[in-house]
Amino acid sequence: MADINQELNHLRKNIARIIYLHEVWETLRDVCRSLGLPVDENPTGLGKEKYLYKVTSEASESVIISAAQKILIRYPSTRGMASEADLQRIQDSLWFIESKGIQNISSVTRYRIAESLEGSRFWGRLGIRDIFAPTIPTAMEKSFPEIGSDGNLFYDLSSSIFAAVISGSKNLSQVSVSRISVQQFLIGLGFIEWPDKRFCLFLERIVHPEVQPIDRQKQLVAQLNALLQNDGFELQQDNIQGGFPVYKARKKSSGVSGVPKYIIFASIGPKPDIVIDDAVNMDIRIVRFAEKCIVYDQPPTNGDLTWQMLLEWWGKKKSSDPNNSNFRRDFGHRLRASLQSEPERILFDTYFKEFKSRMGDNLPALLPQVYLHYDPRNKVERDKPVLIRQRMDFLLLLRNSARIVIEVDGVQHYSDKGGCASTAKYAEMVSEDRRIRLLGYEIYRFGGSEFIFPNAQQSIIAFFEELFRRHMS
Repeated sequence: MADINQELNHLRKNIARIIYLHEVWETLRDVCRSLGLPVDENPTGLGKEKYLYKVTSEASESVIISAAQKILIRYPSTRGMASEADLQRIQDSLWFIESKGIQNISSVTRYRIAESLEGSRFWGRLGIRDIFAPTIPTAMEKSFPEIGSDGNLFYDLSSSIFAAVISGSKNLSQVSVSRISVQQFLIGLGFIEWPDKRFCLFLERIVHPEVQPIDRQKQLVAQLNALLQNDGFELQQDNIQGGFPVYKARKKSSGVSGVPKYIIFASIGPKPDIVIDDAVNMDIRIVRFAEKCIVYDQPPTNGDLTWQMLLEWWGKKKSSDPNNSNFRRDFGHRLRASLQSEPERILFDTYFKEFKSRMGDNLPALLPQVYLHYDPRNKVERDKPVLIRQRMDFLLLLRNSARIVIEVDGVQHYSDKGGCASTAKYAEMVSEDRRIRLLGYEIYRFGGSEFIFPNAQQSIIAFFEELFRRHMS
């Protein structure tokens, strides 16, 4: 488990060092300002290095994290760029801070994986340096062992053989070389200490079809999954490249089985009048009030639905450019128009304002007013409702078939028409929650009164941060 304060200090030192290495006095203050760091005129006459350490040490936690995130996007200077190794150090510290220092893939599993790779030639078609260059840039700062004809790793192999040949030795089998195990080598690279996301990048790299032939890829994926499952992780097929599977390491999920075929959401008026065109294929058609809702009819490939995926689908439907700012704004306004209370609007607005800048196009789409159940008849036509509720306030579709229901409860959720507390109403609600959870959905409820407090936005942000840490780390 990483120490959060230690990681913050690492950020401060690494940011100061990057600026120190690239800037002169005439440019460093502009760089600091671009990164949002506090600057002064150096009244104490400190040297450049000490001055920068003073600047970063005086920055608040939020300011130093923001500066680090800006450096990962673009270092704001024309004098040079941060090295890939420095960017890795900054990213790893941010990942540790984001996960609160917790490694979900345990050191025990990491040791076992290292042991399982012994003699496996995990570098596949590539050289051993080529395996680490894209994913572990700090490894490039270290010396690499050489690969013997038996697939084992050795230090000083070439120089020892060369020295033996020069000396006239005829028995090369007696050449003294230093063999190193795969486990020793990986531990030397920090394998045990890497944040989970860095560790997963390494696993994804060694099973990539660029690296492994297909038969070896399948074998290695099965071998690694047998160990990862002990910590609730697995390598899952994410894509296809050159006709071969590409894997991502993710948390295992017991989400909802099946793929959504239709998602009816953003309802702003009467309930849509639906008919089934083909009962075998369950093809539906809205014959009345189609303009009062949106029907997403493109099954999500990986079970998730992002804001960009939703925009691209809507753009195709409307023959519009999904990257046009006016189009995106208008679509956002259309979704917002379906919200039915001020607490719902606060949650929706806070979500997009805070997380769109963090996650960009990968932001999971927060769908409002979604039909989870549907009864074609209305209350007048039925003596007794057959469905307790039909719409949910919000729905998120995340990877691994995780479906997240978010409800913002007003007084109608737990009181009768006269406004008095109703134990029957409450029992009905929690009974339905249990049923939906057993289908694989996760349900989270906010009380409407939570949103009248000054820290309402922070509560919303903290909730989504923890939710994404659970499902997307």
